[in-house]
Amino acid sequence: MIHLLLFLLASSGFAMLCLARERHQRDVFGRKLSGAAAKRLRAGGLMCLALAFILAGIGLGWAYGAVEWLGQLSAGALVTVVLLALARRA
Repeated sequence: MIHLLLFLLASSGFAMLCLARERHQRDVFGRKLSGAAAKRLRAGGLMCLALAFILAGIGLGWAYGAVEWLGQLSAGALVTVVLLALARRA
């Protein structure tokens, strides 16, 4: 269960960081978001990634948790890139 939670946090964090960028905002929303909205997305993305690290460390132990966190970050980044590519096609 913790693996799924870590994956969802990593995917959400990378999606937020992706949408904080002006180029991706135009691809997904068709317009640029306000500066305040981009800052909130960036802060939310970083918080999701930090929370995933803390939960991985507490739930799986700090040594194994760090390795699991890096793996889930890789999977979350891959899913974000694939979804962004699909959004550009649509």
